[in-house]
Amino acid sequence: MNILVFVKATIDRNAPLDPDEIFPGDRDDKSDVMTNNYDKNAIEAALRIVEEKGEGKVTAVCLGSDMADKVVKEAIAMGCHEAIRIENSKTEITHFYSVAKILAAAAKKVGEYDLLLFGMQSYDYGTATMAPMVSEFLDLPLACWVEKVAFNNEKVTVDKVIEGGIRKIELQLPAVLSIASSGDFEEPRYTSVRRIMKASKTVVPVWEIVDLGVEEQKPSVEFDDIEEPPARTEKCVIFDDGDANELVGELLGALKEKGLNLGAFK
Repeated sequence: MNILVFVKATIDRNAPLDPDEIFPGDRDDKSDVMTNNYDKNAIEAALRIVEEKGEGKVTAVCLGSDMADKVVKEAIAMGCHEAIRIENSKTEITHFYSVAKILAAAAKKVGEYDLLLFGMQSYDYGTATMAPMVSEFLDLPLACWVEKVAFNNEKVTVDKVIEGGIRKIELQLPAVLSIASSGDFEEPRYTSVRRIMKASKTVVPVWEIVDLGVEEQKPSVEFDDIEEPPARTEKCVIFDDGDANELVGELLGALKEKGLNLGAFK
């Protein structure tokens, strides 16, 4: 059982906010970067599957700059057998479609796999679109928000979360699954100091996007500038002294002074 689990480097929600450093690659301090929490559920699922089968390999794959080394090494410390980082410091690709296309190309380069696992979403953008897009690029069956898995020869049966309950479906392997943060995999394992130290010395191979056979990707959205909104100058006036009729009269008078056309509300 060969499993690829895709992990994302995100900015730690506890890190200082800076409008000029909205992507992990913008940061100078690696302590500001963390593994997307939901991807840890996918890592837990991958490791649990391999352990229960008694054979197989789990490979973590991450698209990012060298700031993402922390993320792939954490995946190794959790138990992943191998890791791959796809270099993204020069092109700064962030558009979801382009990222999915690159991850699908990476899976093709790996070649042999039975499952592609994703977290159910990223906590920064939260679009939950990566697994569906990769499955479409690779023409593989898909199940999202998976809580439980069971295998039968070349098929996998999953319990997926739907509104109001659970739906059980069967997919032919290889398949793409996004793992829910509930059910069998809701508590990712902790790692030991020994594993962390060992992972820190691991040399993670780095792939270039151009070597994946993906055409140059241009962002569909460009940030010209990000700045804080101007401070508000209006004052809040509270009408609370008097009976209801008097207060309504004062409110209407104040609205007329502001030029509000009250006739529109008739």
